[in-house]
Amino acid sequence: MSLTIVGVMTGTSCDSLDATAVKFSAGGFEQLWSRSAPYPASLRSRVLELQSSRARTTLRELLGLHRELGEWYGRTLRRWCARGVDAVANHGQTVAHFPPISTLQLGEAASIARHTGLTVVSDFRWGDIAAGGQGAPLVPAFHREIYTRMAGEGDSIAIHNLGGISNLTYLCRGKDPLAWDTGPANLWMDAIIRHRSNGKLQFDRGGRIARRGRVHAATRDRLLENPFFSKKPPKSTGRDDFPESFAIGATRRLPMEDALATACSATARSIATEYRRHILARGLPLSTIYFCGGGARNPTLLELVHLEFLELGWLVDIRTTSSLGIDPQSMEATAFAFLGHRALRGEPMGGAWTGAAANAPGAKITPGRNWARLLRKLPAL
Repeated sequence: MSLTIVGVMTGTSCDSLDATAVKFSAGGFEQLWSRSAPYPASLRSRVLELQSSRARTTLRELLGLHRELGEWYGRTLRRWCARGVDAVANHGQTVAHFPPISTLQLGEAASIARHTGLTVVSDFRWGDIAAGGQGAPLVPAFHREIYTRMAGEGDSIAIHNLGGISNLTYLCRGKDPLAWDTGPANLWMDAIIRHRSNGKLQFDRGGRIARRGRVHAATRDRLLENPFFSKKPPKSTGRDDFPESFAIGATRRLPMEDALATACSATARSIATEYRRHILARGLPLSTIYFCGGGARNPTLLELVHLEFLELGWLVDIRTTSSLGIDPQSMEATAFAFLGHRALRGEPMGGAWTGAAANAPGAKITPGRNWARLLRKLPAL
């Protein structure tokens, strides 16, 4: 008996819809396929506008966007989810995150269920928020599962996601996972290049433009003055703490190459500083960091992170999750398929790292036409 769940992720960068089909059985799980679809320009601009400092969105417009995103998810997934798929686990598009008060992900689950005929798991973060947690990061539950399968005795690693926002999971034998958001990853760089190119470019592919630039130290330090960086874990963040206008304004007098180099350097330094303060300062060992997300395809950023660690006198092996057999781009979609499986079994989404109470409710479930058939499978899994 097996259960196949398609995990779906559209991250803070609003660059694409990433989907991964994962088959779960009594013996574990395996990836079946991964696919991506570009974010429609009209939807992307409305999502980004909604989160801008000048936003003047009405409730009618917000709810309309919620429905249209759900329709886009549903139509896209209908093409991919052939027979054999049992459920969709959709994270949704985050447009607000104010931990521990509230969070909001758009993309109506009922629309996805209608288009695909499948049961949909959604709204993953609210149960953790309701139990006093940050609602993020949630993927450490999946990272811990990977670690139990790959690490030898004494191994100490981190799995680090570089999406719009950067978050890490620290894993060591005999210790509970540590996990938190470290601040922006691609968010600053994407905002600058989108602004400078008048929307013609959405990101600096491979960090090629940033590589040609010169880091402006004073501007980098200004970017790092955000009070989020002084907080202790558990902590999570989003565009609400780091509006695009701030990065654009802070770098406005610099040539585009220098602005991108400076933002890239600020991201690398913020990441290394979080490891120094909350792992190295505690005397915890760390041998390897496995990066995933869109930023893992930016060698300029990874090289700068490596240099920051060398300046700390800390020899850490920098890799991507390809070394673990998982495509860096599909890691989060795979993680939400895993969390969808947990939700269908009534398990919580987060863990102690979010600060939530032990009895945190799970995600929400919208039954599809296949609900009765799915229920027959669940007891064995």
